[in-house]
Amino acid sequence: MKRSFKIMGSLLGILILIVACKPSGSPLTSTSPLATPAPVAQSPLATPIPQPTSPFPTMTPWTPATASPRTPAPLPLPQPANSPAGRLVYRTNTRLSDGSLTSVFHASQMDNRGLISQAPQRMSFQPPAGMTLPKDYDFSMWFDRFAPSPNGHYLAGISKTETGENVSILDTHTLKPTLPGDGWLNWIGANGNPQSASGFFYGWHPNGYEFLFREEHAPDRGLWLVDARTGQHRLIAQLPTLDISGAAISPDGQRLAYATNTFDVHQVWVANADGSEPRLLVESNAVVYVFSWSPDGRYLLYTGEPTPAVGKGAPTPNTGGPLWVMDREGKNRKALHVPFVLGFGFTPAWSPTGHSVAGVGGTDEAAPCWQKGDAFQADPLCWFKGTGVYVENIDTGGLQLSARNAIDPVWSLDGSLLAVSRMDAKQQVDIWLVDALGHSPRRLTDTPEVDRHPIWLQP
Repeated sequence: MKRSFKIMGSLLGILILIVACKPSGSPLTSTSPLATPAPVAQSPLATPIPQPTSPFPTMTPWTPATASPRTPAPLPLPQPANSPAGRLVYRTNTRLSDGSLTSVFHASQMDNRGLISQAPQRMSFQPPAGMTLPKDYDFSMWFDRFAPSPNGHYLAGISKTETGENVSILDTHTLKPTLPGDGWLNWIGANGNPQSASGFFYGWHPNGYEFLFREEHAPDRGLWLVDARTGQHRLIAQLPTLDISGAAISPDGQRLAYATNTFDVHQVWVANADGSEPRLLVESNAVVYVFSWSPDGRYLLYTGEPTPAVGKGAPTPNTGGPLWVMDREGKNRKALHVPFVLGFGFTPAWSPTGHSVAGVGGTDEAAPCWQKGDAFQADPLCWFKGTGVYVENIDTGGLQLSARNAIDPVWSLDGSLLAVSRMDAKQQVDIWLVDALGHSPRRLTDTPEVDRHPIWLQP
C-alpha cells in the first residue's frame, strides 16, 4: 500500500506533519505565581550563506550576531548498553476513585533478558510548588508523551494543544518539575509577563541538559536552545517568513541540522551547534523535515529529497520510501525503503547502534477511517489499522516488517528489542515486545484501554 500522504509545500502541511491529532487541556490550573524566566541570551549567529546557483527564490537572510571564536570539544559518542535492562514507561488510562477516566504513566522494570522483573507501578509525578492536586491526580495527567534526555536525568513532558506543544521538564529521580514558576517552559510576552511557550519539542542536546524548541508566538520566534534546569533559552536559528521544520544536534555536539519551509522554498541547513556559520545542504520542491542523527554520528535522517526533474544535481530517482539519509557533509544521500507514513506525527527511531531505523509504514489497503479526512481522530484504533512497524538495516538495505497493526516503536537500550503499541485480533491495544526481525512477540500489558507511547529508561 502506498500511504506516504505527500504534502506539497504548504505551511498547513507542515503543521499537520508535526502536530498530533487532538488537543489536550489541563485538568487543573495552578494558583502559584509565575516566576520570570532568565533573560534571553544574545545568539552568536552568522548570516546564512546563500545558494548562488539555486533555481528557487532567494530569501532575505536574517543577520545575527558574530559567531563565537571558540568551538567546544566534541562530546563522546553514546555507547549502547550491554542488555535491555531498564524501566519501560508507557501511557495508559485508569479510572479514578471519583469514577472519571484519565491518562497516567506506568513503569515496568525489565531485567537483562528483557523480561519483567517487577510488577508495573504507576508513576506519581509531583506538581510544581504551590499547586495542590486532588486525590488520585498527578502532574503527568497533563502530558501526552515523554522524551528522555540522553543521560536519563530528565524527562521532557510534552502536552499537545491547538497551538502546538507545551513542555515541562521533570527530574527522573524525584519526579518533580525543574523549571521555575508553574513548571512549564515560558517566554516573556509584550506585557512583560511570562506566558506559556507554545511550539514544538525537537529533541535533546547530547549534553543531556539542553533541548531544542521551536517557539511559534514569542517575540523571539524561532529555534531555541533551552536549559532544562532553569528555562533560560537563546535563539540559534531564525529566518524571516520561514517555518523551521525539525531540528537535531549531532551526537558529538558539533553540528545543528534543521529544515525550513515556505510555500515554494524547502531547504535543509547545517550549522555549528550554536547556530553559527549555517550552510545549505538540500534545496527541494517538496516539504522537508529533519528527524535525527544516527547515534554513531554517521547519518542524518530526513525527508523531502528533490526529484530529478526539479532539484538541480539531484540523485537518481527514489525507488524507496520517503525517508532519506545523508552523511555529515550532506553527501552520499540514500533513500530508505521503509514505506513511512508522513503527515500523522509518526517519528522514526534509530537503534542505539546506529545501524537500523524503525518506522511506521503502511501494510495493507488503507482502512476506511484513513480515507475520510479527519475521521481517524474520532477512532483511536484507526492508527493501528493497516499500519505496522518496519525495521531497515541502513548498511545492507534489508527491510523487515517487525510488527503488524503497531505504532510507537522504541528501542531497548542495547538495541536488541523493540517496544511497540500494538492492536491484537480482538482490537485490544497493549504494549508488546519484539526483536528487530519481529520474532518472539510478547505482550507486556493486558488492559482494556489503549496503551501508547512507550519509552525505555535507564535502570
